Order: sequence, then structure tokens, then C-alpha cells
Amino acid sequence: MLLHRTLPCLVFTAMTALAAVRPAPVVLDTDIGDDIDDALALSLALQSPELKVLAVSTVLQHGDERAALVEKILELYGRTDIPVGVGAEQTLMGAPSNAVVIQTKALPPGSRVKGGRVNGIELLLDTIRKSPEKVSILAYGPLTNIALLLRSDATIREKIERIVLMNGVFFRPGLEYNTKMEVEASAIVYASGIPIKTVGLDVTMQCRLSEADMRRLEDSKLDTVRFLLQLIRLWQGANTGMRPILHDPLAIAVAVKPDLVYTQTGRVQVETHGTPEETYGMTIFHKDPSGNVEVANEVSSAKVVDFFLSRILAPPRER
Repeated sequence: MLLHRTLPCLVFTAMTALAAVRPAPVVLDTDIGDDIDDALALSLALQSPELKVLAVSTVLQHGDERAALVEKILELYGRTDIPVGVGAEQTLMGAPSNAVVIQTKALPPGSRVKGGRVNGIELLLDTIRKSPEKVSILAYGPLTNIALLLRSDATIREKIERIVLMNGVFFRPGLEYNTKMEVEASAIVYASGIPIKTVGLDVTMQCRLSEADMRRLEDSKLDTVRFLLQLIRLWQGANTGMRPILHDPLAIAVAVKPDLVYTQTGRVQVETHGTPEETYGMTIFHKDPSGNVEVANEVSSAKVVDFFLSRILAPPRER
């Protein structure tokens, strides 16, 4: 009789353990190519067995170049199975970006997406619709694509598990680039009612690589790390002492290890009026236990850096 009682418990335990290690299906949305943290975030996602990356879309102008850079990183990690799309190259209000897509200089001249240009928003929609499980969106660029996705299909939110963002600044005055570049889209996403977890400049600025961390990267013989170092050098330009801050990788890290940050729950209001460089684009957090947004207010920065390096310095993982 004891066996009959124990067997269901063992089956349940095994199923629970399997569910615990099953990778979460995610899509990534990035403005890779100017600041270095996007490439680092993509690499961290690919090196995280807790995540199943289904697709990657780019946002902002020079989309073909950005997508080619994504494809190069996917190739180095042996993940050419992941489709790449070129998303919106203009913001909802048509504001141009002054960012220089410098890192594409690491690619052969004239590099374009292999197999032809794919519409990034359609790729995200199609990927999320076809997934048998709900999909999480990890977005660490201006939110044009995500706002258009939500507006183009009223039922798509039922297929979205959550949205994880690098967006905003919440516990001190100031503006953050991703929000400021796409104020209206940020307002749409935060007001969507979908569960959101966001890391802002309040916490990401605390996650900077040290000189010792940089030496660890420089000592690596892995092709993946050597390419990331090439991108870092392009990003540094003449300022060779500048060290990467893990803005976007933190969004990936908390999707995998939520305990790396402490959060407060509430609602986020994006200021869509006011003047640029003053209030337009401010992210205002209202604490509310029934709100849909978890905002990071503290970070274990040393643990974040250690987690990042442990994954990036490892050989490309097998699928």
C-alpha cells in the first residue's frame, strides 16, 4: 500500500522538476548596434538555458545593418535557427535617432540579412501566435515594435506571459534613452495591463564592468568573446578606458534570476506632454499592490556582474 501512495507523489515531483527546468519561450526586441549593451544582452540570452529564444527583432533606423549584426552573433553561438526580423525604423511620431550604428563596422562591408528582409513586427506576431505556450517579450530598446504589436491585434495579449523591459528611471529625476526615444509607445506598453517587469537607470547604472572584469574578457580565447570585445572596442572609440554598463543585460538577467533585484509593484505613467529634455518622457511610478508593473528599486550588482561573466565566458552552449 505504501508504494501505491508513494508513486503518485514521485510522478508529481518529477513533473514539477521537469516544469522547473523547461526553458521559457521568449522573443527579443533590440536596437543593437550603437550602445554595446544590446549585443551583450543578446549573448547572455543565448547563453541562458532557462530561455528558449524564438525570434529576434530590431528597432530604429539602419534595420538591415542591425539585423545583420544580430545574425552574426547568432552564427557565432550556433543559433542560426533563430529567425531575425527588421522592425520599425521610425518611431510612432517619426522622431529620428541620432545614434550611430558603429558596431556594424565589425561586419563585412554591405552586410545585409541573409535570405532577405523579414518584417520584424509580423515575425513577432506570427511567432507569438504559433507558440503552444505563452511567450514572454524581452524588450531593451525603444518600444515602437511592441506598441505596434499590441495595437495591431487586440487578442495577442492573451498569448503574452509578461514583458520584461530596460526602460525608464523611477526613483530619481531624469530621462532614460529608450523611453525618451519612444515616449508614446512606452506609454502604450506600460498601460497595456500585461504583467511587466522593468529595470531602469536607477539600478542598471550600478552594474558596470570593472577593469578586472575587462581583463577576464580579454584573456578569453573563445570566438564569441573575441567578437564581443571587437564590438566593445568599436563602441569605446578613442575612449579606451570606458567600460560597459550592463543596462540591457540586466533585463535578461532578471528574466532568468528574479532575485537579482528587489521590486515594488504599481503602475507606471509616462509623461507624454511637457518639453523635451525636461518632463516629456519621464516615467512616474505609482505604488499600487494591484498594479501590473514590477519596478526594480534595488540590485545586487556584484551578483549581476558575476552571473553575466559566468555565462559569457563559457563556451557556446548546446541546444
